[in-house]
Amino acid sequence: MERIAQGDDDEGPKKVTGDAREAFSYDRLLEVWNAFTQKMKAADKINLFTILNNFAPTLLNPELIEISVESKTQEHLVQQESVELLNFLRNELRNFGVEVTYKLVERKIENRLYGNREKYDYLVNKNPKLDELRRRFNLDINP
Repeated sequence: MERIAQGDDDEGPKKVTGDAREAFSYDRLLEVWNAFTQKMKAADKINLFTILNNFAPTLLNPELIEISVESKTQEHLVQQESVELLNFLRNELRNFGVEVTYKLVERKIENRLYGNREKYDYLVNKNPKLDELRRRFNLDINP
């Protein structure tokens, strides 16, 4: 198995290349992905660990992996470590044709209910009979 490092300049990490092109399953990709995220956590690269843990990778075709990010800042952070990620994936999957692409996804904003009144209003909206029950038993909602 030949491994050649290549890059545009003499500085910084290089992508490994080789002839191996072993097929791999999505389950195997997830195993390798989780191993890489744990490696980032152990290296105190918590931001990268968090980004890579937020979304599972998508296998677009047998050698193209898509990484979802929520912002250009996250994409930039992942791109800074992309050579290390790509080298890890290529070596562990024994497939030097593996490439990575990025997809910007919209963040879902979840409304959180903090106060008793908000929680109660939410539940009454789901089941209006709850308000009738509260009135019948003369119950109060603490602010």
